[in-house]
Amino acid sequence: MIVETGREAQGLGSDVLGYLEIIGISPSTFGFWAREAAAGALMDPPPRPPTAEELKLLSDIRMEMKDLIHRRHYTYGLGPLWAEYRGKISRERFRDLAREVRREVNRDRRKNMLRYEFTNPDVAHSLDFKGLPKELWSGGRRYMIRILDDCTRCTIRKAVTEHKGAGVGTAYVSEHLKAGPRPYVFKYDLEFDTAQFENLLLLYKVVPLPNPPHAPWTNGKNERANKDVQLWFAEFGQDQTWTTEEMALELDICIGHLDEVEERDILNGKTRRQAYDKMERARVDRDGFYNDAVAFRSALLRRPDNKLTPTAAWRKRS
Repeated sequence: MIVETGREAQGLGSDVLGYLEIIGISPSTFGFWAREAAAGALMDPPPRPPTAEELKLLSDIRMEMKDLIHRRHYTYGLGPLWAEYRGKISRERFRDLAREVRREVNRDRRKNMLRYEFTNPDVAHSLDFKGLPKELWSGGRRYMIRILDDCTRCTIRKAVTEHKGAGVGTAYVSEHLKAGPRPYVFKYDLEFDTAQFENLLLLYKVVPLPNPPHAPWTNGKNERANKDVQLWFAEFGQDQTWTTEEMALELDICIGHLDEVEERDILNGKTRRQAYDKMERARVDRDGFYNDAVAFRSALLRRPDNKLTPTAAWRKRS
């Protein structure tokens, strides 16, 4: 930069020594860098192709990022991963690699992305149906219906059903709320978006949180937990004919393994069940929380410029 600017000053007819005096650079220093520039020593060397060892390192990091991204939210543990590879790869290259992986698996940061993170058990529960592999059906379709704790991903209730839909889900959630524990917030897909289902939650002073349409990532924890179950049942292969009772028994074994055997890094080495049983519950005034949420939603819907549907208004928090 010094040499280039000095040459520009000369080209304009200015005195180079005067320019150097102004910026505080000695003539000998300028002469040294001018000779280095003339010899081509200041030019960046052409990029070399990566070695086989470097290619393997980048491949290993990419695989670990992909594994994490399907189990975590947007940041998916990049901090601990960077600490593991610090000194083996530059920070800039690590960030570039993370951006590449995000784009590859379609997990780029979305503008105004809806993300709900709950830090205590029993603050939020989520409901979902999942079709069990058709290779195992005997006499018709079978579905898993499950209620998940959104903080620990621990399964609170589960069952195998022959039918799905809002009616089945409403009856199942009714049993869940009667037996307890009651969450403060309940997440669910739009297939359960009925007046009956919403009124059931409001009866127990639970704030509804319906997932927006075409946005499966907002219920990503339940979706990923369902995938674990699908993979478990898929290992039994083709041409199986299981009764509902047999599927329910195997589901008990599957959930028991996922919740009570596998330790989770994101839970500091605990299993889902251990975290759910031992983590501190949130100290929240249920009546106050519920009344504030209902009043805020009502105020939104009364606005003259309101464009929210009654369902979407439950998702608005500010």
